[in-house]
Amino acid sequence: MSKKHFSWLLIVTLVVAGLILLVPGKTGRESSFEKRELMPELAAGVNELTFVRLTAGGGEVIASLERSEGKWRVQEASSYPADWVRIKSLLSDLSQAEVIEEKTSNPEYYSRLGVEDVALEGAGGIMISFADETGIAAVIAGNQASGRDGQYLRLQNSEQSLLIDRELDLPGERMQWLDRGIIDIADSEVVEVTTRHPDGEVLSATKTSADDTDFVLQNIPDQGEIQSNWTVNAMAGSLAGLELDDVKPDSEFDWSEATVFTVLTADGLQVNAELLMQEESAWIRLAALAYQPAEPDQPAKDQTEDQAEDEAEEQPEELDKDRAQEINQRVSGWAYRIPRHKYDTMTRRMEDMLKKPETS
Repeated sequence: MSKKHFSWLLIVTLVVAGLILLVPGKTGRESSFEKRELMPELAAGVNELTFVRLTAGGGEVIASLERSEGKWRVQEASSYPADWVRIKSLLSDLSQAEVIEEKTSNPEYYSRLGVEDVALEGAGGIMISFADETGIAAVIAGNQASGRDGQYLRLQNSEQSLLIDRELDLPGERMQWLDRGIIDIADSEVVEVTTRHPDGEVLSATKTSADDTDFVLQNIPDQGEIQSNWTVNAMAGSLAGLELDDVKPDSEFDWSEATVFTVLTADGLQVNAELLMQEESAWIRLAALAYQPAEPDQPAKDQTEDQAEDEAEEQPEELDKDRAQEINQRVSGWAYRIPRHKYDTMTRRMEDMLKKPETS
């Protein structure tokens, strides 16, 4: 081999070697570490769990989740139903999580990972604990890993902090553990809305059928003009996708001066909503029933008997009893704090619907 060829070969070898050194590789500790299950005992008994508690820094209990009669509930919210989808996600992730790296065992560094004892004020993690009889160790979920996938955790009975292969959905607010959906009546279903105020004022808007585009505001005073069709139509969507911001037993409130908002749907469902303000917060309680539209007693003068019979046949034969029962099973006995804009829409008065008179 010539000296020229040898020199070029040497240069190429040195360049390749340099590139290899620049490529990040696994440390000896990482390359020798074998993945393992985080909580095999949880995986074995996850379907039998009946209690999970979430505790934040300073020992503050976020939520005590208890399963009874096949339903998870939040003890601190008067045992209101919990968000099963969120609980299922958390338990599934924990039971399937794998440890991909061991981190510090020095308590002085726990706070950097958010896995310090949650009894300490200002602790950053959330402890997930189980009933004593399960024998499943509590785990402190800390920070998400920086610059890589995963989350830091520490089993409470161990000094060793760990990095797992996933991130947990673990909100630190109690309301996020409740089943927040209250009711969902789409505006396209509604044919009539009525608001009855304690002082006797009644506001009502109707459609001839659910296929109509706009609602018609009833009993508009002489010279009155509605602000817009949107202002009237918005009332019909008040119970669409309604979610709670808080919940309490309805017995904790005085409903004697409540405003009553009523929705009627084309398929025979009536929902009555009582609304009140307490300490700047809007609260609502609900009740549903199936209704039967009144049938004409006698044909109108300009109607034949056949025409009257045809109209009667068009009335819904099947009342929406099942839906009313499902709603009542969910909402009976509860009062919900709701967004203020929802409250304002359901408690409008005639003056809120009309254009302001022009001043000269």
